Amino acid sequence: MEDTFQPMNILNLSNITNSTPEADSCIEIYHKAISFQFYTWGVVGNIIAAYGIIGNILAILVLRHRLMRSSTSYYLISLAVYDTGVLLAMILLMALPTIYLEKNILMEYYFVSVYMNQYLYPLALVAQTGTVYTTVGFTIERYIAVCHPLKAANTCTKSRTKRIIILIFVCSVIYNVPRFFEYTVVETWNSSLNRSVPELITTTLGSNTDFKKIYFICLQLVVMFLGPFVLIFILNIQLMWAVKNAKKTRNRMSTNAAKEANLTIMLIAVIVVFLLCQLPSIADNILWTMFDKSKLQCSLHYIRLTSITNLMVIVNSAVNFILYCVFGKRFRRVFIKIVYYPWKRKGTRYKYTLYDSSGSRRGNSMKVYNTESTFL
Repeated sequence: MEDTFQPMNILNLSNITNSTPEADSCIEIYHKAISFQFYTWGVVGNIIAAYGIIGNILAILVLRHRLMRSSTSYYLISLAVYDTGVLLAMILLMALPTIYLEKNILMEYYFVSVYMNQYLYPLALVAQTGTVYTTVGFTIERYIAVCHPLKAANTCTKSRTKRIIILIFVCSVIYNVPRFFEYTVVETWNSSLNRSVPELITTTLGSNTDFKKIYFICLQLVVMFLGPFVLIFILNIQLMWAVKNAKKTRNRMSTNAAKEANLTIMLIAVIVVFLLCQLPSIADNILWTMFDKSKLQCSLHYIRLTSITNLMVIVNSAVNFILYCVFGKRFRRVFIKIVYYPWKRKGTRYKYTLYDSSGSRRGNSMKVYNTESTFL
């Protein structure tokens, strides 16, 4: 969700008093863009985000189970928390405002969202940074466990994983501190609504040329894209190669080795989907950095491109639970166990009396036994 497209403020359209071909064309593009974003974010995005939040909560419940506790599960819990933050930000800052812009409802929320944008947008970027480097973290761990198993016992420990997760969070916050000073909100009078309305504008820091060159071009390109994505891609190729070789010796694999191979396949699926969903945002950010923003906001093709790339980021934050269920055998079993036990049927009560060989009753008592099925 880097540099999410900010739609042209609909309230400022009333300031266009001179009808010129360029102004009329920009207004027409604006209305088409709002409609496209409404269906992309307001409809599809909201549905995906709502499912994703539920899926991430279920994933956390399963991964916290005693049968799932491992250093990898800690990474995946952290990833689910970050993904939930991204999805909540998408709903609050992207999906709901487009409902007002297209359907002219939720106007008060739209104004509130402008104030929220100043703080929630940087927090959403903290969550996305955490998502990227948490993925880097468990990719490196899985690479060590699969390709250098002798080092895994001392390297891939739960205590070290917890320290790395905390470090990722702290670094994600520090890296995105400038984002909190990039925008500010001012109130302007709108004659058509006969009221003051908030407007998000770029601060002196956000519009500084040197700041944009250093932070958006140099740091963003290296820290958020080239560095982590190249590393994830190379290590993922190594993991896929290791899994391919493991399949050739599957008949000789121990039970623990088979479990490790299954976990590796599940994480490879997570990594592949991560790359496919996140890579298009690189092109989006390069365009946003290199070209004039006012021209991009009047380009319908760019607006559609950035709307779809942001939707793909949403999909990536929502789809992991499905991947865990499809590719993770142990995850499926624990999930069924969690869902099954609260709803399992009580066993049928059987009443019977014991008789001796002569047909006489043994005593006067009658015992009741309750049989319960057990999860295997």
